[in-house]
Amino acid sequence: MSKKTVLLLLAPSVLILLGFFVLPLIVVLNNSIMDETGSITFHHYLQYFKDSHYLSITWKSIKISLLATFITLLIGYFIAYFTTRYIKSKKLKRVAYIVIISPLFTSAVVRSFGWMVILGNNGFINNTLLALGIISEPIKLLYTETGIIIGLVYILAPFMILSITTVLENIDSRLEEAASDLGLGPFQTFLKVTLPLTVPGILAGSVMVFSLAISAYVTPAMLSGGKVQLIATVIYEQMMQVFNYQFGSAVAFAVLIFSFLIIGLNHYLLRSDWVEEGRR
Repeated sequence: MSKKTVLLLLAPSVLILLGFFVLPLIVVLNNSIMDETGSITFHHYLQYFKDSHYLSITWKSIKISLLATFITLLIGYFIAYFTTRYIKSKKLKRVAYIVIISPLFTSAVVRSFGWMVILGNNGFINNTLLALGIISEPIKLLYTETGIIIGLVYILAPFMILSITTVLENIDSRLEEAASDLGLGPFQTFLKVTLPLTVPGILAGSVMVFSLAISAYVTPAMLSGGKVQLIATVIYEQMMQVFNYQFGSAVAFAVLIFSFLIIGLNHYLLRSDWVEEGRR
């Protein structure tokens, strides 16, 4: 295949990428560094970084995103490991993968409404705990940070599971068998062989989940009921309610830069010596 043919085949994808990703980023960047008179200024960025209110919201968003990522990693790794190691039938594995990705076929709004019903004072969780006598009064789950984290974990879990599953499926089973033959128990084999080899999947899934969590709007907005403000809601309010496009664009671009730094850190870690040693 000639170079010209390859370029022609890539042209539609490049045009779509430029039109739906690069161009909007340029517009956002332009809005963030322009004032009302059209002059270049960094006042909006200074306003964001100097205001303790917005910094506290940013820290809260990072904290919630990190907690959601960590919990998703624990749950996702267990599900991925169980699916790849204990389900031998190919048909059952297909069913398991369908179940894992099935939440992605439903709108985030619908899933958030479902969690509002489950987490409410008269929801499934509180009613079950009350019936079992574990609690004497309903636990406040809805419209709290805990509710937001639960919703984010449920919605983002498939991304973590699929990232780790892909790596686990490609691990040569003879490595684990060799470790067992050398006298390592199942837990030691997991710690010294399986876990190091799955670090790339863990890092990729964690970056994906964290990036989606910190930029999520629908789920936090619905499960917080407006009582917990995160960085995505700040951007929405500045853009759609206050109509301060310059400041909203500055906040959005600051979050984007932070996400790029996380992706860069992930790329660095994937190329670091300790990951290479784990692969060997």
